[in-house]
Amino acid sequence: MTEIRSEGARLVAALALLWTCAAGALPAPAAAGVAAPIEVSSASRGEIAAPDLRVEGDQLLLTSQEAVRMALERNLGLQAVRYDRERARLGIAAAMGAYDLGLYGALSASEDESPAASNLDGADVQEQNRRGLTVGLSQLLPTGGTGSLQWVNGRFESNSQFAILNPSFSSGLDVSFSQPLLRGFGRQATEYTIEIARNSDVIARDRFVQQVTATIQAVENAYWSLVGSRYQLRVAEESLALARELHENNKTRVEVGTLAPLELVQSEAGIATREEEIIRARAAIGDAEDLLRTLLYLPAGPLWEKTIVPETEVEIEPRPAVLATALQEAMTRRPELAVQKSSIHGLALDAAFRRQELKPRLDLTATYGFNGVGGDVIVRGPGGEVLQVLDGGWGDALEQITDLDFPGWSIALEFRYPLQNRTAKARSAIAEVELEQGRVELSRLEQLVSTEVRTAVRGLETSRQQIESARVSVRLEEKNLDAERKKYENGLSTSFQILQVQESLTAARSRLVAALTGYRRALVEYHRAVGSLLEESSVRVAD
Repeated sequence: MTEIRSEGARLVAALALLWTCAAGALPAPAAAGVAAPIEVSSASRGEIAAPDLRVEGDQLLLTSQEAVRMALERNLGLQAVRYDRERARLGIAAAMGAYDLGLYGALSASEDESPAASNLDGADVQEQNRRGLTVGLSQLLPTGGTGSLQWVNGRFESNSQFAILNPSFSSGLDVSFSQPLLRGFGRQATEYTIEIARNSDVIARDRFVQQVTATIQAVENAYWSLVGSRYQLRVAEESLALARELHENNKTRVEVGTLAPLELVQSEAGIATREEEIIRARAAIGDAEDLLRTLLYLPAGPLWEKTIVPETEVEIEPRPAVLATALQEAMTRRPELAVQKSSIHGLALDAAFRRQELKPRLDLTATYGFNGVGGDVIVRGPGGEVLQVLDGGWGDALEQITDLDFPGWSIALEFRYPLQNRTAKARSAIAEVELEQGRVELSRLEQLVSTEVRTAVRGLETSRQQIESARVSVRLEEKNLDAERKKYENGLSTSFQILQVQESLTAARSRLVAALTGYRRALVEYHRAVGSLLEESSVRVAD
């Protein structure tokens, strides 16, 4: 009997040691201090840099902040969205090209021979030789009009005896302005494509923020799932140790004849059951680690074989959440709502543009310029014979322009209107329908966001209550174990009963950590729901 009591004392000591280990099963607190801010750029990148990791032996040490930082730098899903952002930025530059100053030029040459149709043609077979050069600048104006400066030059040579200047040179410098007065008038119509490009850029940025938010949430959830899986393995290992201690105690009692051999079968079955739990727990850790490695885009190789050791403390002081405040914050900060509002703005721009296309065209064109003519002056006699040739050339025409000798101007109005105008009417109606559809979709999203916020606030409060309940359960189980241990020392309990109480305490601690990790995930979901996850994670989008 003394030997049995000695074995029992050793078992109690082992249980006390396991109890102490269980109390320290939570991850060690991370170093105190404010987390360094994370700046994530929306610019597309080339090759992803090698990860900056803390590796000790076969372990990869990782805090939740480090995991978020690494994912935002390396995650492939986020990298793909960066290209969309880059295309949107380039789209603005492409649309702004409408205001580019245009330079144009033209060269022409022609030769014609034709039989005379009149005695006034000056030759039986007319021969004409023409050369032309035109250079100009054009510029789109915010009003929708186009201004241009054009310099036109020509050379004409003929065999007609009536030609006074042969060859003759002409030159003209004109300033012209063309302005739509109804359809296409004003900055709204002129800069339609630019505003659409800018709006698309805003949408692309909000979608990038949305993807950053989703990435942070996925990493945080994977991180805390790994923390919970590692603790569950610790619980399973402690449970196996308890089952083995029970089996050794039963073997001792069977040997001294105070316990039936049948009890050994039960304790062996308990060991087998707990070994299965360890196998499942290790598999869960492997799955959680692989998910985290994927989100961090760790390069294939040795890093995938190292054990990820989370270092961030799981326990955090619960934070109160006011539903009304959360709803108000979500309506102004959720990137999904920002995307839809920007989409509605784009649809409104399109609807306004299509409405002005219903107007008829009334275009004003005005031109003002100066002309000049020069060339060799041929002086002929009464019979058409050449008496004298006075030298001249293109310089004469140019001098007349610079001296502003021969001005000219023109002005015109042109009116056009398709009588049925079915295409414009249909496009305008479609734009109005799409605008209304966008507003309905915004209302639907606001309702969805409201529901998500309510669920997140409720989930946060539920997790907080679960933590409090689990802590009470742990305290009660600790007292229960202490009382059962005293009873065992006085011979009023059995080792099996003590182990049952210890298992209850272990299960209570497991529920506590599950509640703590659940609160962490609920907190992440709450901040996502109200649109504040970036600020809470110290993340700033550099755009």
